[in-house]
Amino acid sequence: MSKHNIVKATFALLDDNGDLIKDATKSLSTDGIYVADHNGEGFSQINVTAIEAAGTPGWGNGQIKRTAYGKSMPTLALTALDLDFKINQMLKGFTQNTNTGAWVRQLPKPHVAMIAESQSLDGDISIYECFNNIEFVEEASNNSTDTNSEAAYSTALNGTVLTPLKSNIFLAANGVQQPYMIAKSTDAGFDLAKLYAEVFGGYVLKPSTTTTGGTTSGTTSGTTQG
Repeated sequence: MSKHNIVKATFALLDDNGDLIKDATKSLSTDGIYVADHNGEGFSQINVTAIEAAGTPGWGNGQIKRTAYGKSMPTLALTALDLDFKINQMLKGFTQNTNTGAWVRQLPKPHVAMIAESQSLDGDISIYECFNNIEFVEEASNNSTDTNSEAAYSTALNGTVLTPLKSNIFLAANGVQQPYMIAKSTDAGFDLAKLYAEVFGGYVLKPSTTTTGGTTSGTTSGTTQG
């Protein structure tokens, strides 16, 4: 089906065991997740590439008898409008220098989980693209002088999607783990609370209205913090 529009992008930091980090200084918010949807804030592009690649044909007796497929190796390209400065640094793994208060690159990179939500053309169906273990980089910082036009640059983040941190998540029907999941709110068996828990390391959605298996019921939804 066709989809359009970025509804929201939701992020969380996970520890090495794949559990949600909820800490006053080490997490993205008091409950661990951050929805980039505050005043002036949002994403203008969220592009996912290399989810799959064309297979390599195997020839025999003058015919293609089988096809060999490589691993899924998704990458992300995000363009943000006024992404919160501190959140941006934490997504990249920068830490704050105790002497100057400036932010400095630190390795290894943090484990970032993300759900990107878009919608159907009529706006009635939500599409969720899910990643459990991303490493983000901001490759460049561009600056130009203002003239009679304002010279503004948006934050550009590139992400490499790694293997999910827990072995029992992001599983296909045959039990093989993959780095990417996509969900549709009207599918049979769809459960937004379970999706958030799996992607965000056990996160529990707060009471609100959510979609479960194509129906709307009073259950849960995420929170935000600026």
